[in-house]
Formats: sequence, structure tokens, C-alpha cells
Amino acid sequence: MPPVARFALAARPDGLTRGNAAALGRVVVAGRGDVDGPAARGTAGERQPGPVAGRRRALRPSRTAALALIALLPLLAGCDVLGKTGAGSHNPPAKEFTISARVTAVVIDGGSGSIAVTGTSGSTVRVSQAASYSSTPPAATHTLSGTTLTVSYTCPTELVCGMAYNVQVPAGVAVSVSTGAGSVTLTSLAGTVTARAAAGLITAVELRSPVATFNSNAGGVVATFSAAPRSVTATTNVGPITLTVPGSVAYDISTHTLVGTSTITVRRDSSAAHSISARSDLGSISINPS
Repeated sequence: MPPVARFALAARPDGLTRGNAAALGRVVVAGRGDVDGPAARGTAGERQPGPVAGRRRALRPSRTAALALIALLPLLAGCDVLGKTGAGSHNPPAKEFTISARVTAVVIDGGSGSIAVTGTSGSTVRVSQAASYSSTPPAATHTLSGTTLTVSYTCPTELVCGMAYNVQVPAGVAVSVSTGAGSVTLTSLAGTVTARAAAGLITAVELRSPVATFNSNAGGVVATFSAAPRSVTATTNVGPITLTVPGSVAYDISTHTLVGTSTITVRRDSSAAHSISARSDLGSISINPS
């Protein structure tokens, strides 16, 4: 079963906003021929397929992409409705906790709900978690194993169950975030970052991370770096990828898109110490200097 189909059956309904759905952006379909030409008109008395048949043949290559978008619309638009305005849903005030022990890595294992992580100059980790549920609240957990903090939750079987996180961490810690349905926002981080979203836009701002990995099945990736990263990997199934990196260095760049365009305006060098890999099945790719 395709990843999107599995998600549609398994993901808990909440998190992705309509704004994120709009962030899928514009894609360009190449290869559509001009149906108004000598071959289409033919000679007098000859029976030709006509412009309607010609258009059908020209549009056929993008039919799969269009069907993929249509199939995703309920996920992208409906998650927010079910999670925030669903009948009988509860949204109590957020709960907070602080970890003052030394932390070098933070793992946030979300399921349904937005996740925001911000780097600070402090030495503590502050977590704010807001639950959303139909009848029984999710069971939130956090564990500190060595210097790795893991934050997660579990849900009973019910229509609406999710948790939104707003986390402040020391800027240099490694951060790994995953969510089923919901946006991910990373701000002012300097450690290694990994972000995954089954349905949701991943946004990263003012990153100084040497290594960054982003993956969104449906939603897109928008990341801005204030320091040249050593390695960036960004992938989407449906959604654009927009990367902004310092233009003071050259990058070894690899891009691939099935339906969409690639625009690269940074300096390229296959032997550069800085590398960027961007792949999208359905969505445009843009890599530009800051």
C-alpha cells in the first residue's frame, strides 16, 4: 500500500492547517504539445481526431499527479477541522515542564498536531504540550536517557486525539522531530536536525545546523540557513522544496523532480565541501543564496 494510503488509514486526525495545504505551491507540467498545427489540421476531406482528442492525449501524462492531489485534499484540509472543531473535542490549557539536567539531544515523537522547536541561549529544555481529544486525553510521556530527552504520547481509540508541542532547547542540541499530521517549525537551531511529517509543511528558519534532513510526504519543505550547512537532504512526495543558503560558498547539488521545475541560483561545484540533495515527486525545487 502506498505511504499516503497507509497514512490515510492510520494517522490520527488533527494538525495540518489549510495554510499548509496552500503551501503545496505551483507545479509545472512539462511535455504538453501544441494541438493546433499542420498535423492536427490535416488536409481537406481527411478525418482528424480534432482538438478535444489531442488535448486528452496531451493531458494524460499529468493525470496521475492530479489524482494524487485530489486524494490528498481530505487529509490536508480535513485534519484541522477534525482536530480543532470536531464535534465534542476538548482543548484544555497547555501543560508545561522543564528539564534542567544536561541535554544534548531532543527527540519529539508526535502523531497528530503541530510541533515547534526554538533554540535559545539558555541551558534548560522547556516543553509546552497542548492536548486535543474527543473523550479521553492522550497519555503524555517524557524520558531522559543519558543526555537524550524523548517526548511522546499515546492515545486511546477515539475520533480526535492529538498533541501540539512548543519546545525551547539550548541552540546546540541535536533535534529529531516526527509527526503524522501537523506542521513542523524549527527556529534558530545549531545542532543536527531531522524533521519528518507525513502530512504537514516543514519550515526551518535561521538554522546554523551543519547537517539537516527534512522529509514531508505531503506538505513541502521551506528552510533558511544563516550559516553554510555541510549537508542538507530534503525530500517530498507532494509539495515544493525551497532552500535558502549563504551564497559565500559553493555547493555540490543534486536535484530530481518527476513533476515540477528545478531552479538553482547558488554557485555549484561537484567537489565542494558543502552538499545539498533535493528530491520531489510532485513539486518544484528552488535553491537560492541568502
